[in-house]
Amino acid sequence: MGRAGARSPGRRRQRCQSRGRRRPRAPRRRKAPACRRRRARRRRKKPCPRSLRPEIHECPESQDPCASRDDWRCARSMHEFSAKDIDGHMVNLDKYRWALAWGKTEVNYTQLVDLHARYAECGLRILAFPCNQFGKQEPGSNEEIKEFAAGYNVKFDMFSKICVNGDDAHPLWKWMKIQPKGKGILGNAIKWNFTKFLIDKNGCVVKRYGPMEEPLVIEKDLPHYF
Repeated sequence: MGRAGARSPGRRRQRCQSRGRRRPRAPRRRKAPACRRRRARRRRKKPCPRSLRPEIHECPESQDPCASRDDWRCARSMHEFSAKDIDGHMVNLDKYRWALAWGKTEVNYTQLVDLHARYAECGLRILAFPCNQFGKQEPGSNEEIKEFAAGYNVKFDMFSKICVNGDDAHPLWKWMKIQPKGKGILGNAIKWNFTKFLIDKNGCVVKRYGPMEEPLVIEKDLPHYF
């Protein structure tokens, strides 16, 4: 007889064999691709409030006529604005398909008259906006400004005197200064009367020229927009 409490060899072998077995692992969950995880995180984020979104304006083919509501921030191109000409008549700027907008100064007249004479047939239009915010260089009335410009044989379009900086700035100039290609160095404010904006046929700002750049500097960029 064997001793009481002794275990049978068969049970011992069975127990040893069970110890050697590994329990099957649960299948591991595969991670989604990184791009899919990033998309999911974006969807979970709260949308940015409209007031905090950056003002970025592009030029789609369809345009909203918002200039009549003086809501210059919603404008998509220069063609949605209007301004008074030198004689006080309201002009819709959608008639200009390729333009150079600038703050008037005596120094620029000669070169701008020359540019207009050579490129008007190609479609270039020059829009002059007198301004008296810089050293009070333009104190005269619109009639006096028009008479002065006639002495330079000016043929391009002149507009009534405006402000280009501050709360009273013309909506067109407020809009041009915040465009991706219309922003200035050390702030978007107009630094002096010599500042110029080149506008393409879609009414979009394509380049801003600083106060120290003479109008003839613009000539090298004109062929890109014929």
